[in-house]
Amino acid sequence: MHANRLPSCLLLPALMALVLPLTAGCRVDERGPFLQDRFGDPGSGWGSQSQGKFDRGYQDGEYFIEVYEPEWFVWAYPGRRFDDIVVEVDARLVSGSRDGHFGLLCRYRAPDDFYYFAVTDDGFYAILRVDDGEPEVLTDDGFRSTAAVQTGGATNHIRAVCQGEQLSLYVNGREVATVTDDTLRQGDVGLGVGSGPEGAVRVHFDNIVVAAPEEGE
Repeated sequence: MHANRLPSCLLLPALMALVLPLTAGCRVDERGPFLQDRFGDPGSGWGSQSQGKFDRGYQDGEYFIEVYEPEWFVWAYPGRRFDDIVVEVDARLVSGSRDGHFGLLCRYRAPDDFYYFAVTDDGFYAILRVDDGEPEVLTDDGFRSTAAVQTGGATNHIRAVCQGEQLSLYVNGREVATVTDDTLRQGDVGLGVGSGPEGAVRVHFDNIVVAAPEEGE
C-alpha cells in the first residue's frame, strides 16, 4: 500500500452492508481486563460466517477473516460497550495481496461510526475515523510507513489506546501515532480486514485483550 492513500474499501457503500451483529451491547465493569480471548472456543462470541465475498470464523485457536472481493472491508465484534480502553491483539497476513490492511476497531457504535487502527503487511499504518459513513484518515498524510511493522507474513502485536480524546496506535511495542478526536466516546471493539484493488486477503488474529488504560497513558 502506498502512502497518502485512503483505502478505497472504506469508501464503498458495500462496507455498510457488512453489519454483523452478534450479541446485545452491554455495559461492563470498569475493572480490567474487560475481555480476553485466545479464540480456542468457537462459542466465545465473535461469530462465524461464510458467503461469496468473505469468510470469517475460528480455526486452530485463532480467529480469521478472509476477504475475496477487491476493496472490501469486513469486521467482527463481540457485542460489548466500553468507554476508555486499551485493546491489543496479535495479527498476521496468512495469504493474499499485501496491499490489504488489518487491525483493531474501537468505539464501534454502528456500521457508520467507529475508529480503525490499521497496519499493512508492507509496513504502513494509519488511524481512521468513520463518522456517519464518511471515512477520514486522522494520521497526517494518510497511510505512513514505519519500521515497527514486521513484514512478510510475520506476526505483529497491535495495540490501540482509546482514552478520552486521545487515540494512540502501537505496533510491536512502539508508538507509531497519536491523534486527538472527540467524535466518538464509547462503543464496542472489533477486528477488521480490508482488501486492496487485487482483493484476496486472509488475516489471522490471536490473544485479544481489552483492559483499562494504565495510569498516565
